[in-house]
Amino acid sequence: MKPVIIYISGAHQHSGKTVTSIGLLSLLSKIYPSEELGYIKPVGQQVVKLEDGTIIDKDAQIIDKFSEIPALDLKIISPVQFPHAFTRDYLDSNIQEKVTQNLSDNIKNALSFMKNKRYIIAEGTGHPGVGSIVGLSNAVVSNMMGAEIIYIAGGGIGRAIDRMEVDLSYFKHKGSRLRGIIFNKVIEDKIPTMKKYITEDLINKRFRSQPDLPVSILGFLPKVKTILNPSMNVLRKRFTNHKAIGNIQDNLWHKPVNNIKILSLVSEVMDLDELIDTGDIVLIAIMSRNRRSRILKYAAKMKGRLGGLILTSAKMYTLSSEIEEMILDVGIPAFVVEEDTAGAEEILLDAYANTKLQIYDDKKVAEVKQLFEDYIDFDKFLKIFKPK
Repeated sequence: MKPVIIYISGAHQHSGKTVTSIGLLSLLSKIYPSEELGYIKPVGQQVVKLEDGTIIDKDAQIIDKFSEIPALDLKIISPVQFPHAFTRDYLDSNIQEKVTQNLSDNIKNALSFMKNKRYIIAEGTGHPGVGSIVGLSNAVVSNMMGAEIIYIAGGGIGRAIDRMEVDLSYFKHKGSRLRGIIFNKVIEDKIPTMKKYITEDLINKRFRSQPDLPVSILGFLPKVKTILNPSMNVLRKRFTNHKAIGNIQDNLWHKPVNNIKILSLVSEVMDLDELIDTGDIVLIAIMSRNRRSRILKYAAKMKGRLGGLILTSAKMYTLSSEIEEMILDVGIPAFVVEEDTAGAEEILLDAYANTKLQIYDDKKVAEVKQLFEDYIDFDKFLKIFKPK
């Protein structure tokens, strides 16, 4: 019996491919022994170095920790990575075809170690065309693996269809086997409207990649703030030059934060009970002494806890040791950045829009697994992806 290989592709980076891999593996593990399940990240872009020096894709490390698959071999499940400058090196090479062939062989060899699996979840990278410069786009890799594709679309009727017009036409052009679509990050009260207008009939009329392969809608996943929101540690890493105040290993640095609050009112008229909620982060310039002091005093007395404090404009102003001590006494995660408040906000908003799971996100992963139980049509999934 050959394994069923399910290739997870998406509209863009951070569309929910790792979340979907975790969710599907969790559902499958409730029916099949975990040793019959496999995972592979054929091509990766964001890499991490393990203690033994092995370089793997970051998503493979996440799956290793949070999936039900025992003893994943990290040296096998992440066969190809595109680190910084890889594309330029490839284009400068005189042996491009050989490089592509070697990379393809690495993927095939990794798969050969999983030939006794019942299901293999293969997680793609970026949008469907990523990797095409070296002949290893998501469409090409899925075809090479003999995989069937589940595509992760976004929310919104027009926006989702417009994006699918580009991506699914590419799969069709490449002869890929598109079989399922999951709509992710949908505003919950918009789900009934999306279900009404985006139907399987519409999808198959417009996007079926092969005549004998109908495409099924497997679910509409709502946008869940606690899953999508970053932690202060994630936000910290978005800034090239910053100074952390406090111990970044502390658990508070790794909890999802809530809303970004920019407080620009005069200190005397700020009603902080109305302006700040538990878990929020406050973005404020270093030189705003009175507002900064009021916020810290308020944070020390809050019933809940402030998510964090980000002090801006360090390029022009210096934070005093006295204020650093006050921040440490209050016990909230805080860091200082060189950008002004407007520039820092832009970086933060991008981080909120593009947050990935982290190795310490146990609570988020538990929510992901429950989300898939509640919103994915798993019976339909099992009928489509039957072992042969």
